[in-house]
Amino acid sequence: MNALSLQIGLRGAGVMLVCPVVANFFAPKRWRYEENLAGAEPMVRQIFHVHCAYILSIMAALALLCLGWPQLLMDGGMGKVLCGFFGLFWGSRVWVQLACYDRQTRRENRGWDILFISVFAALSAVFTLTALFP
Repeated sequence: MNALSLQIGLRGAGVMLVCPVVANFFAPKRWRYEENLAGAEPMVRQIFHVHCAYILSIMAALALLCLGWPQLLMDGGMGKVLCGFFGLFWGSRVWVQLACYDRQTRRENRGWDILFISVFAALSAVFTLTALFP
């Protein structure tokens, strides 16, 4: 693995990160957030929406960083630490989807399930390899 391969991989990760970012604009309607949260206390609904917005912002910022400045993630200690964190983060996201999400819903949405598992696994691999590359 060389530096150019990692840079291409990080730019690819930036493109892949756009998938869940875009999907989050369609998720509220698809999963009927408002209907499903209707019985929740107002503060719980507000926390849910704030968490969604913050996670979406972090993913969009990471996509922008990967697309625009991958070298910052490849060089120096901070970039390596961030890549190590995101390697673990996206790897854990694969585990969450496989172990925690409702199996019936995953079966009914198999294409999306496989797409997202693949994206999260690829993101984990790219960030982990970047963290480990000297």
